[in-house]
Amino acid sequence: MAASLASPAQAQNIKTANGTAYWDKDPGPIDPGSYWTSGQYKYDPNGYMERNWRDPDQFHLMTLYADHAGKQNCVFRRRVVVSTWDFQHPYLRVCRRPQTD
Repeated sequence: MAASLASPAQAQNIKTANGTAYWDKDPGPIDPGSYWTSGQYKYDPNGYMERNWRDPDQFHLMTLYADHAGKQNCVFRRRVVVSTWDFQHPYLRVCRRPQTD
């Protein structure tokens, strides 16, 4: 849906994996937030502790597995903002394969 709202030039930069749309380009210097920097993702990989019971859509992945243009196995990408939750959690991690750390 988000890709259909973007112009053709923008739509080529939007990727979707597991129903989550994100911009497949380097977002530049980012502050991904305490979820990533605290290491919370290691014991809560899907962000279940970040859920809000009032949110009708409780399925929000924090890490996606898909091919990307970056050099590293995992890169941060900006979400395509569709909901308030996307706005409050603007970054996600896209990995080619699961981390081994």
